[in-house]
Amino acid sequence: MYIRLEIGETILKVFQDGTIERVKADDSWKTIENSCNHNKGYNVILINKEQYMRSKIVAAAYLNHDLYDKSVFICHKDNDKMNCSTENLYIKPKKSPL
Repeated sequence: MYIRLEIGETILKVFQDGTIERVKADDSWKTIENSCNHNKGYNVILINKEQYMRSKIVAAAYLNHDLYDKSVFICHKDNDKMNCSTENLYIKPKKSPL
């Protein structure tokens, strides 16, 4: 089971275990590798020349998170930034400056 998510003109299949597939030009699907490709240890996916963290995409699909909301963090319960399963993610508000 997956949730279809569109970011711009890019169509994704987002699975509960954190797997993400992207539709290719020939209408076939390609699994996007989950590897550390960011200097802070995250997996980021380039869509329309913008970087999206895998955890934010999964949270947008399953945790009712607005992909562009910068007032919250997407956190990992086990502190493993590569583990983007829905069971491992939670949303935490950023603290406002005093």
